[in-house]
Amino acid sequence: MADRVWISWNEQRRNAGLAASVNARLYMTDRDSPRWRRLITEFIESWKIVKRDKPSICFTMNPSIFSSWWLSLLAKIYRFRLVTDLHTPNIELKGFKRKIFQMFFNSGIRNSDVVIVTNDVYRKSILPLNPNIVIVPDPLPVLHTPSEDACNKYRRKDEKMQILFVCSFDPDEPVNEVLAIDTEIDDFEILVTGNWKKMFAVVPAVKNFRFLGFVPRDEYDKLLFYVDGIMVLTGGEGCLCCGAYEAFSAGKPVILSLTKALQGFFGEAPVYTKNSSASILSALKKLKAEKEERAKLVMRERVMLNIKFMKGIGDLEKALAGIV
Repeated sequence: MADRVWISWNEQRRNAGLAASVNARLYMTDRDSPRWRRLITEFIESWKIVKRDKPSICFTMNPSIFSSWWLSLLAKIYRFRLVTDLHTPNIELKGFKRKIFQMFFNSGIRNSDVVIVTNDVYRKSILPLNPNIVIVPDPLPVLHTPSEDACNKYRRKDEKMQILFVCSFDPDEPVNEVLAIDTEIDDFEILVTGNWKKMFAVVPAVKNFRFLGFVPRDEYDKLLFYVDGIMVLTGGEGCLCCGAYEAFSAGKPVILSLTKALQGFFGEAPVYTKNSSASILSALKKLKAEKEERAKLVMRERVMLNIKFMKGIGDLEKALAGIV
């Protein structure tokens, strides 16, 4: 029996950090199976966890929209309080798929006792669904520290500056705008993570980019420490981006999109850019010129990010005390 459990249908660093901070037993999966088979399995496994552990409070992450919806139904049967962590607002659907998404999404949020979001921009957007919202940013992740010879396969003999472009190839990311500056960045090499096949049939024919595809977690952490800088871009207002937290954890200078949420949370340390090719090119040049200064600012800002996280956890505990 566990007083608190955290059930997530996706493997994500935020789950582990938050679950530990609220003393919840973590159940986190990322099953490699067809979508509908996976959903059925998750429904059954979540029910088994609730039935076995008999929690007083159950946390879950949305997405998946079906997770918070399903657990809100189980909460009525097994008498626990449900806390939903809304991790990202950037899911773009149209037509019938959007209607189905909104139906399950709205139901899960309305029937949660507490909702967690990462920033105030997102909080304001969902207030009509549930007023009991707490802002808790991601904790800075604990990264695997590399050995001296780690990531030799990425090392260059020339003096090019290596930038890790953390990318998921989702519609909110300005991938084409970044690739368009290829002929103007001969003093850079851009290492691109993520499944490029989501956007392209073949690897784009660009000379200053290297598409890495999926990078295993421990190797990815080593890359964060090894590269000269990190770039994480989004067109979605309200998204704080996991890659941005990872850049701060690794102490690396970082380029982020010019959004209110990102500026408000990460402060003056990053180089901010509009999602246009010209602005991204300018940001890369600025990062190169100010590399050492930006790295120092990142290290200074890390202290404030930890303070913001601990404040969020304190606010969450107050909210939890009010529902049990």
